[in-house]
Amino acid sequence: MEPQNVRIKVTAKYHRQGSVLAGNAETMCDAIKTELSLDSDEPSERIAQLIEMAEATCFTLTALRNSSPVELHATVNGQPFGGQI
Repeated sequence: MEPQNVRIKVTAKYHRQGSVLAGNAETMCDAIKTELSLDSDEPSERIAQLIEMAEATCFTLTALRNSSPVELHATVNGQPFGGQI
């Protein structure tokens, strides 16, 4: 039977330090919490497998858990920005 009444809630906690005016502001992610709720008559082993597979195939969790390259491409007035960032 397919799971019913599936609900997922993701909460992120961040903090900021430094100053934008001083040019040393930075933001950090302190934690990501995922809460999953569902109704199912399946055995607990099958439910555990479903939850495990859902987590293993989540692109966002994978990117957060594993260091991923990040690129910034800025455009100003329709042209690539050549200034120093």
